[in-house]
Amino acid sequence: MKVKRNFLLFVVLFLAVSFVQINAQREVTITPGFGTIGTTIFGDTTATGERVDPNTIYVLERDALYILDGEFSPTFPVTMVASEGTGERPRIILGVPSGGTTPEQAIRPRADFTAKGLYISALDEFGGIGTRIMRHEENGIKIVLDDCHLDIAGQAAFRVNTDDTKTFMTNCIISNIGSMTSPDNGRCFDDRGNDIDTIYVENCTFYNFTSQIIRDAGGDINYAYFNNNTFINVGGAGSTGQNMLELGAANEVVYTNNIAKDCNFLGADDGVGALLTLLPPTDDGVTQTVVAKNNNTFWTPELVASYPDSVSAAVAFDSLITFYIDANGDAASNISEVVAFTDGPDVPLETTAAFWAGTDAVEMDKEGHENFNFAYPTTAVSYTAGTNGQPLGDLNWFPGVTSVDDFETLPVSYELLNNYPNPFNPSTTIKYTIPEQANVKLTIYNSLGQEVATLINTAQNAGSYSVTWNGENKSGVKVSSGIYLFKLDAGNFVATKKMVMLK
Repeated sequence: MKVKRNFLLFVVLFLAVSFVQINAQREVTITPGFGTIGTTIFGDTTATGERVDPNTIYVLERDALYILDGEFSPTFPVTMVASEGTGERPRIILGVPSGGTTPEQAIRPRADFTAKGLYISALDEFGGIGTRIMRHEENGIKIVLDDCHLDIAGQAAFRVNTDDTKTFMTNCIISNIGSMTSPDNGRCFDDRGNDIDTIYVENCTFYNFTSQIIRDAGGDINYAYFNNNTFINVGGAGSTGQNMLELGAANEVVYTNNIAKDCNFLGADDGVGALLTLLPPTDDGVTQTVVAKNNNTFWTPELVASYPDSVSAAVAFDSLITFYIDANGDAASNISEVVAFTDGPDVPLETTAAFWAGTDAVEMDKEGHENFNFAYPTTAVSYTAGTNGQPLGDLNWFPGVTSVDDFETLPVSYELLNNYPNPFNPSTTIKYTIPEQANVKLTIYNSLGQEVATLINTAQNAGSYSVTWNGENKSGVKVSSGIYLFKLDAGNFVATKKMVMLK
């Protein structure tokens, strides 16, 4: 997405984490063409075969086409970014080796992989379609994507083929995954039964998936974070076994400020599906935490009315998610408001009718899809229904929006909000509200429960507060990368949340 705004200062900070200071690093520009990504990066070595500089940033030219010579599978960390300036994202597509067939995936990292400002597709140079865009192929690797467009694959955007991986996506578009000729495929994340450490998704837009955003095959997720995202046309494959976000056993879940339109749009003839589903954790000693609030989930009325009598429409949340929503007192914050996007894909009426009739498959609307615009009227309730009064959904569609720092009225309850940005480097902001005068203590702990810093320890009046932590401990020393906890004690209220420092 081309629009940038103050609200997304997170982009700069987050990429500073991954890129460390791009301007201070060695940069190598890759010439557009066939196989140039592989030959440039794999050939960037010394006479003895060692990498010239492990911290090199590889720059791709805008308005240019890069055709991969087979799948790109680096065994060392790689960072690729679009060149500065205006112009379309550099386009990376699959190439077909001479005498060969379409590779299964475009990128198969076996080490950390970071990309900013790129278009990446499993479409090949002759119009064939590979199975996946990216495949995690080593335990514990980290994938970081910002301002990227992942588009067109036959089975999945990501196949998570190994354990304990971390995937961070911000300001991205992920689209056109799967085909109605095989609707059981068409996923964003397919865990293949592997454990996942982190899935972090913020300010992203997903559209035209035949099946699911997350497909669980038995692996556990440690931390799943979905905030301010837009989901449109996720099929669900016509079964209660294929729901939009099928988290499986997850330890910590945050699902906030999202819009989901016509997801699980095929309905189901074997029961009532739910967009967000969850299982209890399997890890020993884990207390599951779930925050699912300030979301808009809706279906086009004409779509639901078109279902055969044997087909049931989905609901937003399954019973376990609903339990946590009710326990947290957040039921009223989740709404169902029909909003009209400025220019989105057609409602999949013909796709749905053909599926249940068993006739030739009809694909979803992809015409001009790179020019879709998922803004909606500022008069909608959703426009100010976010946790901080911001619009629901991907905020990139609202370039004039800034963060809401002030509340119009005094808060009516205690609340500790998620820090922003998260992950962060070098600083992050923590917000909280107290409805009455109270003694307030805001403390930072490391993952071992050891106190790192105390940010607030004083009496405060009722109101909304914002505190910035600069990543230093109580001795003024910058902390190392890792997971940290921030705890609010105010009156009889106690709440703790997790944040990640990444360097």
